[in-house]
Amino acid sequence: MKTSMKTLYAGAREIGSARLLLGAAGLVFVAVGAWQFVAHVPTSGWLRVGLWIGAGIAVHDGVLAPLGVVTGWLVAHRAPERARPLVRVIGLAVLTLVLITVPLLATGGLRS
Repeated sequence: MKTSMKTLYAGAREIGSARLLLGAAGLVFVAVGAWQFVAHVPTSGWLRVGLWIGAGIAVHDGVLAPLGVVTGWLVAHRAPERARPLVRVIGLAVLTLVLITVPLLATGGLRS
């Protein structure tokens, strides 16, 4: 399927400038992260990092995402209709904090 530049530009215009700016900023952060990884992680540690990322994806997709969906469904359906968006946001914030905190507690905290 051949896509013309005019079609691509029309699609980008529909996305909006704020989303394009956020996407560009995300790409910059990915590039900086990749550069930092290559510059500061010895090649002997790349396999361990890859395994850690793979395990994180597996745990997220196999445990945390279903747990978040089930708990969100259980809690949100018991909340009043007007409070459901707020309950969902609070649940997402709590889950995010748990994802950040549990590895720190499990490994003994930050190391310098």
